[in-house]
Amino acid sequence: MARMWQRLASVAFFVCLVVVLSQCNLLSGLKPTAGAPCMIGNNRFQCMDPVNAMLCQNGKWVNMPCRGPRGCTGAGAAQTCDDNLAQSGEACVMEASDNIACGTDKLNELTCVAGTWKVTRTCKGPKKCTFAGAIFSCDDSMGDVGDPCAVEAGDDNYGCSSDKKIEVVCDAATTKFQPWNTCRGPKGCWIASSRVYCDQNVARLGDRCRPVDNHSCNEEATQELKCSPQFTWVKQHDCKHDGCKIKNSDVYCE
Repeated sequence: MARMWQRLASVAFFVCLVVVLSQCNLLSGLKPTAGAPCMIGNNRFQCMDPVNAMLCQNGKWVNMPCRGPRGCTGAGAAQTCDDNLAQSGEACVMEASDNIACGTDKLNELTCVAGTWKVTRTCKGPKKCTFAGAIFSCDDSMGDVGDPCAVEAGDDNYGCSSDKKIEVVCDAATTKFQPWNTCRGPKGCWIASSRVYCDQNVARLGDRCRPVDNHSCNEEATQELKCSPQFTWVKQHDCKHDGCKIKNSDVYCE
């Protein structure tokens, strides 16, 4: 019986050793390493230095930068990791509600998806991405074709491209900006009083356009163009004598 008890005690010792390995490291002052097992529970973390932490995620330690202005501070259960600034692909804490951050360049808004930061909205407008406490604001009044975007209830979400030559709209199906109108006129695309304006006084064959039956001049002022039912510019007339001109929003082709 004594020998059997000794064997059972040895087994129990090794089981305990495996279970508390990560906790023993923390208590002894040893820092956890990426990829090593952790037993402190998902979304728990330990500060490693003023700007980095190790996060327990799915039973393993992973690197979690704390890029916000407050960095990683505190000790024990009072540790905090300021992740208000982040980069796509980095590890993040999965919270019951959305965990949101601004990109380090302030040009994107990120959301924690399955434990990893993912860009979910482009913030290329003049106010960029900002935060005050837990309140985040993303100026998406400017965005380029293919950029990620979000459509909210009652908001079709229009904007201007970075070069101000395209009016874009957020496509709810793909959550990406798509071209709505091409703005090759001298004023380009601009925003006033939360409304998007597009100068279509100059156009190019095949470009996107709206509304249907709208008229314009091509860039060489040699043709009158018309917006087709397919929402693209097509040739209406050649202007062989005095070219194509626009006066008071009316097109003259001679």
